[in-house]
Amino acid sequence: MSPEVPEPASGAIAALPSAAQPAPGRVGRPRRWYLGVAAICLLGLGIRLFYLFHWLHLTAVQGDPFYYHEAANLCADGRGWPDPYELRLSGRYVADAQHPPLTSLLLAVPSLLGFTGFLSHQVFSCLLGVGSIVLVALAGRRIAGPATGLTAAGIAAVYPGMWLNDPLVMSETTGILTCVWIILAAYRFADRRGFAEAAWLGLALAAVMLARAELALLALVLVVPLVTMARGVPWRRRAGLLAVAAATSVVAVAPWVGYNLSRFHEPEYLSTGLGSTLAVTHCPATYSGRDLGWWSFDCVLALPSPPQERSERDVFYRHAAYDYIRDHSDRLPAVAAARLGRTWGVYHPWQQVRLDTIELRPLSLSRIGMVTLWVLEVVAVGGVVVLRRRRTALLPLLAVPITLSLATVIVYGTTRFRAAAEPAVVLLAAVAITAAAGRLAGPLRSRATWITNGQRARSDTDPGYPT
Repeated sequence: MSPEVPEPASGAIAALPSAAQPAPGRVGRPRRWYLGVAAICLLGLGIRLFYLFHWLHLTAVQGDPFYYHEAANLCADGRGWPDPYELRLSGRYVADAQHPPLTSLLLAVPSLLGFTGFLSHQVFSCLLGVGSIVLVALAGRRIAGPATGLTAAGIAAVYPGMWLNDPLVMSETTGILTCVWIILAAYRFADRRGFAEAAWLGLALAAVMLARAELALLALVLVVPLVTMARGVPWRRRAGLLAVAAATSVVAVAPWVGYNLSRFHEPEYLSTGLGSTLAVTHCPATYSGRDLGWWSFDCVLALPSPPQERSERDVFYRHAAYDYIRDHSDRLPAVAAARLGRTWGVYHPWQQVRLDTIELRPLSLSRIGMVTLWVLEVVAVGGVVVLRRRRTALLPLLAVPITLSLATVIVYGTTRFRAAAEPAVVLLAAVAITAAAGRLAGPLRSRATWITNGQRARSDTDPGYPT
């Protein structure tokens, strides 16, 4: 409910701004806010490009970065979605969906414009990272006001957890971008609860799934609870809102799912990568010892040769992993705890940052990122307390960390799996920081007002008092 505005005197009416021409103060503040976001984005882009050219430029293109890079160029050339490794090594065209398509589809944009080199994709990935800063700012403003938006954007610009993956050309960049989007869409739905907002939420869910397959769990962790628990909304309308969100999401992912169902022997939907991921994470090497909770090629080397067709290979690896899990279920609690600890930086953190160098992450930057993470995690707990006291919905911010934790328990623990949850940590930390700053600024303003009033009163009674 807006506060009442006293009616102005008749002589002042002419001085009031018209509805078509808002007061300068009302225009200036949003403009200054956007200028602040733009300045922060420039800072974030500078950090990412410095990281790229100082640490990563001219490094070998291998592993997942090679996959995303080559898949983007193949897609831009109209060659579909083959296995780029197989095509490069043997020249054979083998249908593949090791990773969901969104990362390579986005990288195909510069490829279509003629920028097909790996450096071009690295720079474009940095620009996607800057896009995440913008969405973080908008989400922070929607959650707790403009100051929180700027604070969150500032953290997102400089915190290594938000940019370490960008110049590497990894799907974590797309995961971060889409997860900020779904957080923003969730708060928009919580505010308005309309069918357009439900459709927007469903579209964000589809983007998240097409970026990282394991994030499909957000359908159950975030979207269904958010819609079905909407207070003050009749159950029939809730069902309609949920149907709209689901239909929008299904329509958005249907082309990729249909494409996969048409080209593999076994049913595959978002990715053929689950089996190979499970195969390298469920064996003696990862259930105890130095690599507890991580992954090891020893797991695959102990298995017979898999089929060449990618869906059959996926099924083969999945069954091998399920068999091992059943035979060693007593180790699952310890393995799950180690995986969670690795992902959130509390189990052998210095060993984990050394293991991360296999993905070309500089050791020094990973260590800085780990220490910064610990600080943000503690501060983020304060953000949870602040939002709870304000009765602000917490589910949109907690859903992604919960989902990533569940996925980590299923597969393995590693630093980059946490990437999609970094925006939630950043936003919660920003809420706590701005709330603390507001509490500190209140007494300071009161003291400044008291001193000013005291000086004014003395100057009124003592003509010789300096003003």
